[in-house]
Amino acid sequence: MLCRVALILLVVVASTASASPSMLDYDLKSLTTPQFDNLQRYQGKPVLMMFFKPECSWCLRQVKAINRLQESCQGKFQALAVGVEGDRPRLKKTLLRMRPEFPAYEASPRLLQDLGGVPATPFTLLADDRGSYRNFLRGYIPLEQLQAELAVDGALLCNT
Repeated sequence: MLCRVALILLVVVASTASASPSMLDYDLKSLTTPQFDNLQRYQGKPVLMMFFKPECSWCLRQVKAINRLQESCQGKFQALAVGVEGDRPRLKKTLLRMRPEFPAYEASPRLLQDLGGVPATPFTLLADDRGSYRNFLRGYIPLEQLQAELAVDGALLCNT
């Protein structure tokens, strides 16, 4: 199973059309406004992209941990929530319960195709400040481990 996930992530990186593959090469529809956003706007900081689905209690806990981490990091990384496996009204209802203090989007068919699907939720992809894939995290990840995963060259971005 771990090999399948690693293969999926390689497909994401290899399938992007730009000269330097990026996890940010997508236009996703916001779950809080009617507009589409190009994720390139988040380039310049490490990115944490958390996938969630409706009625996912572990996703609710994960968002709380990410909210706390963002508060202590004071803008040193960008978190994004991406909804999967549900229609827009159900994703928005879940979003209201989760209360992320970061942008939330609906997964596009292209993103899901490039990923080969999302194996479970919460599922988190990590990218560097250019959007290049660094790592993935499957399931709920405690605050301290999230902090360690965001470290750059062994140096913590923030302290919790």
